[in-house]
Amino acid sequence: MQRLPHDPPKQRAPRETESMNPVPEDREALWPSRHLTDGRLVILRGTENPHQTGQYATPEWVEQVRDWALSLDWLAWCGREWLRLSTGQQWGIGVLLFLFTGGIALLLPLAGVLLHRYREDHPRGEQPVTAAPVSPEATLAAWDTTEARVAGAASRAWLETMREPAWHSPLLAQSRAAFDGRAEVDQIIDLALRIRTARASLGARPTGPAAEYWDRQHEALEGAARQLGQRADALIRYRDQAAQFSAELQQLSELERLERSAAEIDGLTAETAYPSGRGDAGMQSLTEEIAGIRMAMTELVDLMTRTRAPLDQPPDPMPGAR
Repeated sequence: MQRLPHDPPKQRAPRETESMNPVPEDREALWPSRHLTDGRLVILRGTENPHQTGQYATPEWVEQVRDWALSLDWLAWCGREWLRLSTGQQWGIGVLLFLFTGGIALLLPLAGVLLHRYREDHPRGEQPVTAAPVSPEATLAAWDTTEARVAGAASRAWLETMREPAWHSPLLAQSRAAFDGRAEVDQIIDLALRIRTARASLGARPTGPAAEYWDRQHEALEGAARQLGQRADALIRYRDQAAQFSAELQQLSELERLERSAAEIDGLTAETAYPSGRGDAGMQSLTEEIAGIRMAMTELVDLMTRTRAPLDQPPDPMPGAR
């Protein structure tokens, strides 16, 4: 019986997590390239759903199809004439349509009735169109300033973290209990809104001697926004480590499955008294690999704990204008 192919046991190369230290402060910022969600700047609170907040607008083609359907006067006429028929006439025409078209033609009067009733409930020009209220987060995203991008990066990082299979693993139960990522995202957004309010109060750059004073205040706000980006970067690194943890979990699952398969193959080999050429069916190599992955996962949990450590500290106060 052909044995399972296995690479010869070798010394495990140091993983990235084994050599990483706590994040140095001078590391290149991540948020400038990780602030867009599906190509858009979307800012969400930690408990919000993008499709419930209105930040994902209805696609234009949906609006066009709806407007086209509402403009079909002949279809509304069909619905209105159908409603004028007696019940017996409707049954007679319905049976004929079913016999000759298999019921497909019945969709025409049905669609006409729906359109006719919609027009009656929503007369043209009689109901004012009221704009949906715009949330402070959507307004912040529309500004597309440094603090808006930082808030967008934090929102995206936390959404992606919660989508990772590893985040729901029992191995991260302690981390989930100790780290409130939703509250961290909300705090970043609140600080970003305060910076945005300060920008609005600062106004446009004046001329004359006041311009130098305006420049100092503007630079102070930019510095506060970039400093806030360090907290967003911690969330991004935490998300990346959760993704790596998911990959390790998947690899561990596959190796454990192969370990069970190898044990079964080894048992079959012994029962059939056919020399396998390797008494353990490669289980020693699998066991070593599984042990290595479990060790790497333990180190990843430690690294994720160190990564979120800066987020446990209160944010630095926003520098005031002087």
